[in-house]
Amino acid sequence: MSGLFGGRSTPQEPKPDPELVAAQKRQEQQIEAEARDKRMKLAAQRRARYVGGHRMLLSKTRQDAEQGITETLGPV
Repeated sequence: MSGLFGGRSTPQEPKPDPELVAAQKRQEQQIEAEARDKRMKLAAQRRARYVGGHRMLLSKTRQDAEQGITETLGPV
């Protein structure tokens, strides 16, 4: 019957070690940084594919790369 009147107390959980908490925060920050770097790398690749066609117009293999396209479809 002592349980009915609060005779038994619940054990309190021990506080986490501050070193472990700091290590977990560092690990979370590292994971976030890796994810951010991966997103930036993917965006750069996507951007390179998008701009790649324009870059080929200025390629060294073309003889008139710096002159550009001189022919037009209409009257000049």
